Amino acid sequence: MRNSLKAIAVSATSLVMASGLSASPAVADSHHAADARKFVCKASADRPHWSKGAKSVIYKTRVECAGSEPTIKVHCKGQLIYSAGGSPATAATSSETRTVKTDGTKTTFYTPEAGGKKVDWSGKFQGSTHCTSPGTSVEIGDATTPVVPVKVP
Repeated sequence: MRNSLKAIAVSATSLVMASGLSASPAVADSHHAADARKFVCKASADRPHWSKGAKSVIYKTRVECAGSEPTIKVHCKGQLIYSAGGSPATAATSSETRTVKTDGTKTTFYTPEAGGKKVDWSGKFQGSTHCTSPGTSVEIGDATTPVVPVKVP
């Protein structure tokens, strides 16, 4: 069903796909049709959690695109925010550019990036990501997670 991913309608808060996918307001979407370059992308963010493999609190941003070109470049900047009751603070960041297939395959961006700062303490965390398509005027948009408690083992 991946190859049948086609945009039917795009609005500021939702994207409905022919495959039946729909996005909640926490999902960013974008549609670009200038210069015969046609694609639609959406970004969604998973809840922050403890990763045994990374040995860190992380969250993942997933970008999914459909379009007339086989791939597009996507740049995502992520911020893992921590709060201990006072003002929120940045625990870790990421800034990655990846090639994303336009066949509906999801590409994952990690915050913090592989090899980046380790977040090895428990607390309340929220992830926030902003994605664009470099070399175009396309703003794919923002994806934000809810604030969730994460306990480090």
